[in-house]
Amino acid sequence: MIFPQDYKFVGIKDREGRGEPVYFSTEYLISRDGPSLYRVESQGSGFLREVAALHLLASGKDIEFYPEIVDTRNRTLLIDLAGEICRSGKANTVVFQGPDEHITFVKDPDPSAILEIEVLDVSPPDPPWLVYSLQRLEACGMLGDLAVRFLPRILDLRQFSAEGAYYPCRASGLSPTLDADPVAHPRPRIVGCEVSREIFLSKYPDREYDFINICPLHCQEEALRPERPFLTRCCRSERRGRTAKNGQSGMAVHWGDGPYKIAEAVRCLVEDLRRSQ
Repeated sequence: MIFPQDYKFVGIKDREGRGEPVYFSTEYLISRDGPSLYRVESQGSGFLREVAALHLLASGKDIEFYPEIVDTRNRTLLIDLAGEICRSGKANTVVFQGPDEHITFVKDPDPSAILEIEVLDVSPPDPPWLVYSLQRLEACGMLGDLAVRFLPRILDLRQFSAEGAYYPCRASGLSPTLDADPVAHPRPRIVGCEVSREIFLSKYPDREYDFINICPLHCQEEALRPERPFLTRCCRSERRGRTAKNGQSGMAVHWGDGPYKIAEAVRCLVEDLRRSQ
């Protein structure tokens, strides 16, 4: 696959012509006349440089111009769109234009270049906070350059509802909760993490109880057993950072972290994974 890391490396012109200088950062040149796609070798110094050689990469029906304006920073989206077109056999190269009129292209799109990251979280709320935050970050283009795809793995806490079940707090949207309701059941079921259990024991030190650990880092329910690199969250701040589960590498953010910290964690995880490939 050829997919320029930045659209500043791609030049475009309306007609085929030789002998014209190119911008110093131009590595690929698209001519609408033909159309044709070239890899560029330039020489000299300054902002405009002499073309030393043009290497034809695609031409004619091999090239299709995508008809809609798209986010040219969203590498996952462009690989997906180009893949759909090229699988149909119409072309092997798709040219895209962004809202700022910059141009880029994908030649021979390779879906395996997209890094899949699982997102381990609990529900309700729906969507869970971590999934919701990642959706917002993707929508505003904060992660588009990473070429990642997020795959939610969600544990639905409602499956543990039963007589005597108590949840951590009202933020879950479930009830009764340890922060708002007295624990009246003689043998309650505490559906929470280690902190929830500690809160319960601080109030009822002699009470017998059952415990279901729903912390995404330690819960062994199938829904929270990652099969790929993963991102999750934990309410213990000392667990923030690099982690591992089920033989998979991951990154944990704090339960209350906002989009900035989440984006920071994603970039750190992707950097680690790309370096190890």
